This record gives sequence, C-alpha cells and structure tokens, in this order.
Amino acid sequence: MATLVLDPSIFVDDDILHEIAQSLSERLRRHRRLRGGLDRVIGNRWQEFEEDFARFLGALLLQTGEQGGGIVALHEVFPELAPDHVRDACEVFMEAALEVLPFHAAASLSELSEHVGALVLRALEPATEAAAAMPLARRLSEAEAALRAGAGLR
Repeated sequence: MATLVLDPSIFVDDDILHEIAQSLSERLRRHRRLRGGLDRVIGNRWQEFEEDFARFLGALLLQTGEQGGGIVALHEVFPELAPDHVRDACEVFMEAALEVLPFHAAASLSELSEHVGALVLRALEPATEAAAAMPLARRLSEAEAALRAGAGLR
C-alpha cells in the first residue's frame, strides 16, 4: 500500500491503482485527439497497458526508481508527441482519478500527474535557448532520469 506523495494521509492500494488504470484506459480510448497515436503505440494491448500503468503509478507513489523508462520509448514510437498530447493526457488522468477517488485524493494524485507532465513538457517546450539547442532525445532522457529520481515529486 502506498501513500500519495503530496498527501501522505491518503493510502492507495493495488486495487485502487488498477481501478484508476482501467478508468484511464477507457477514457483514453474515447479521446478524440489521443486515440490515433495510442492506437499505434498500444494497439489492442490495452490490458497490458493498464497493468503497466498501474505498476508505473505504484512505483511513482512509492518512489522506487522504477517509474521511468517510458518517455523516450513513447517518443520513438510516436514522434508526433506534442505538448497538447501531454496536456490532454494529464486532463484525462485527472478525470479518471476523480472517477475512482474522493475529490481531495484525486486532486492530490492529479497534482502528481501534473508534475510528471511538466517534466515532459519541459523537454518538448524548452524554456531557454540553451535548452532548445540540446537535442530532443537528450532532453527526453533527462526528463526520464528526473522522473526516476523523483525530482519535483515531493
């Protein structure tokens, strides 16, 4: 059982993580802008996605260091990944969390999602010329490293 990083008084067990992953999966499959790219990335392996996402979310909450690894791989399979995709995914995640959790718990979990989204957005939308001069692959790798280290999540 994990506690929410931003609110340690809220406990989340594996069943809840799987419920969130299932709700997210259903919402992503219905999302007009995200569905096309996800069809290419996930195909018909939605159950596998749900299991992987529940593990990712649990690792993120427990800060095990196993919560990275998908950003670069996602971009390799879906090079059209754009900031709007990240923002849409964060919004869909918040809706899924609200469906499963009480409001205050969903808000805490959604804040965590926004931190993860911000790491990816910093890679996709660099704030400085120096950062923009760095290759996108390197910026994405750095975002993954920061995610594994739990940067900005506490």
